[in-house]
Amino acid sequence: MKQFLGTACLTIVALIGLAQITEAKGLFRRSSGCGSTPCAAPCEAPCAAPAPAPIQYEERKITVYKNVMVEREIEVLECRRVMSEEKYTFMVSVPVWNEAKRLVTYCTPVSKQVEYTYTVLVPKTMQKKVNVTTYNCVTETVVEKVPFCRTICVQAVDECGRCYMQRQTVTETRDVTRCIVKRIPVVTEQMVNYTVCEPVTHKGMRTVCEIVRNTREETYKVCSYTQEKREGVRTVCNVVTEKVKRKVQVCERVASEQVIRVAIAQPCAAPCATTSYSNSGGHRSGGLFRRGGGGCCN
Repeated sequence: MKQFLGTACLTIVALIGLAQITEAKGLFRRSSGCGSTPCAAPCEAPCAAPAPAPIQYEERKITVYKNVMVEREIEVLECRRVMSEEKYTFMVSVPVWNEAKRLVTYCTPVSKQVEYTYTVLVPKTMQKKVNVTTYNCVTETVVEKVPFCRTICVQAVDECGRCYMQRQTVTETRDVTRCIVKRIPVVTEQMVNYTVCEPVTHKGMRTVCEIVRNTREETYKVCSYTQEKREGVRTVCNVVTEKVKRKVQVCERVASEQVIRVAIAQPCAAPCATTSYSNSGGHRSGGLFRRGGGGCCN
């Protein structure tokens, strides 16, 4: 707000100064036709520009708003937990022991000696005659026919009748002597040992265990359960909603009055009685936006 008022004051002062300057120069004054034909009587000399009036100020009251943090007391709903004790009932299982009788079958191991027969294998060494084949190696020399390849030069004639030598491969058979070994079997009769297992039956005594079943009456305890009702106390949590007062900071707009100085406009000076004419355009000079009441030629 202060910046706006300051800008308005400066604008008013600038317009006042501009109005005085344009009034001295005679800008925007209407023409009455003096530029078309020369006047019969020459125009009077222009009057001197009046001195600018001093700027006057006046005091004015304005309303200014500003934000102020104010403490207020408000009511809010608050939830809190309240612990309390309450009684409740519950069921428990209580064991009850009773005596009962029943027939029990039990097993008793009984050991005794019994005779049994078993068979064992007894090894026995024996001899017999067998034919054994052996081999004698005899070396002999044999002659074999072996193919042999060699290269020879043969005279030949080409298509033009010229003789030339060419190479050809010739296969020949040659006698090759080599040694071979022949295996000649020889059969001889020899005595060899061999083992034979003969079964032999034996008798022995062994201990065996037999299970003997007996029945007897026994007394034992039987457990049964009964339901009993009991009471207890437990702590419960309840949520309670209540109104409480709280102090909070709020923002408010507060109005206040201030006194400022404002520049006020001054009344314009009396217009000059005479006007001046230009030779080129024929326009009169006068005050700013002043109406042309009469020309220099009436």
